[in-house]
Amino acid sequence: MGKFGGFPGGGMNIQNLMKQAQKMQADMKKKQEEVASKEIVTSAGGEAVVVKATGDKVIKEIIIKKEVVDPEDVEMLQDLILTAVNEALSKADSMMQDGLGDFNIPGLM
Repeated sequence: MGKFGGFPGGGMNIQNLMKQAQKMQADMKKKQEEVASKEIVTSAGGEAVVVKATGDKVIKEIIIKKEVVDPEDVEMLQDLILTAVNEALSKADSMMQDGLGDFNIPGLM
């Protein structure tokens, strides 16, 4: 048996393996930063409520049209806001998964 984990011929070169792992880590970080910097815009109620967020799930802006603000129907406005925010967060998740899908590491996602 070889001296490195029983691989024939001495096994894999540990230094090369470490270099590959470090490169993959750097590539993943770069991809995460790229996705995080992208802007997501979603809306609800025919753009009565618009939400702007980043790829790393930071809500940057919520725009509410004046016409949709009805003191007699606050629940509708709440629903529109929740719908737009949840859609933005869902899109951010999808963007991150799509962006990191190239790495295909079991158990990572």
